[in-house]
Amino acid sequence: MTVSAKTVRVVVGLLGMGAFSVASWAHKPSYANNHTDADSAFEVVDPEISIVLYSEMTCSSQELWLHFDSTGFEQVWLELGVPALDRLEDYRPSLAIVAEGLTSTDVPFDLPDGMGALVIDTQDVGTAIDFSEPFTQTDSWILFRDWFDVPPDTDVYLVAYNPEEWTGKLWVAVGLIEDFSDVDLSQFPQWLEKTQAFHEIGDTEEHYEVDCAEVYEEEAQPRERPEAQAQSETSGDGGCMVLPSSVDNRWNWGLVMALFALCRRRVS
Repeated sequence: MTVSAKTVRVVVGLLGMGAFSVASWAHKPSYANNHTDADSAFEVVDPEISIVLYSEMTCSSQELWLHFDSTGFEQVWLELGVPALDRLEDYRPSLAIVAEGLTSTDVPFDLPDGMGALVIDTQDVGTAIDFSEPFTQTDSWILFRDWFDVPPDTDVYLVAYNPEEWTGKLWVAVGLIEDFSDVDLSQFPQWLEKTQAFHEIGDTEEHYEVDCAEVYEEEAQPRERPEAQAQSETSGDGGCMVLPSSVDNRWNWGLVMALFALCRRRVS
C-alpha cells in the first residue's frame, strides 16, 4: 500500500503553513488481532488518553479484549465502529464491559472469575453515524459513542465481538485526551499505510465474509484457522503495533501537528 499523491500534497502543504492545532481531536492508533482473551488483553494505560484499536474478526479470533484499571474513574468515553465497506453495512458487533460487581449476562465467551458483564448491543442501530477522516482518506460507520459508567477502582475489560459469529472488521476507541508525547514520529507513514489498508483504500482484491458456524461444521477437529487468517499472520499483518517511545528530533514541529490530524479526529 502506498501513500497517495493527494495525501502527500495536503500534508506537505499544511506542514508549510503550520496549520494543525494541538487541540484537534485525535486517537492514537494500534492494529490488533491477538488480544483474544483476558490474559492477552490490550493494556489501556490511561482511559482518558485517546486511543483506537483496529481489528479483524476471524473465525479463530472472534473477540478483541482491552483492559484498564478504573481507579479514580467512574465514566470512560467509548466508541465502537466499522470501516465503511459495502459488505459491512449490516455488520453489528457488540461491546461488553466486564468487571466485578456487574450482573451475569449471556455472552459468547468465558468471563474471568467473579466478574459479570454489561453489553452495548448495536443490533438495533439502523443508521450509523458517518465518519470521514480527510487526511487518511478513510470512512467509517460509528455504531456507538458516548460516556459509559464503569465500576470504579477495579479491573475493567472491554470486549468487542460479533454476536452472530460472522467474520468482519471493527474498531474500538477509548478516551478523549490527545497525547503523542511517547510517539516516534517516523511511524507517521506506517500509520497512514496501515489505516488505509484496514479500510481497503486502493485494494482491488475481492473480499467476503463468512459464517463461522458453517466453517466449523466443515472443518475437521481440532478446528483449523481459516486460510485468510493464516495468510494474514504469515504476512505479519496481525498483532498489535507497539510504537517506540523515542522521538526523532530531526522531525519538525509541523510534522507533529500533522500526526495529530492523521489519527482519528473526534466528531464534535
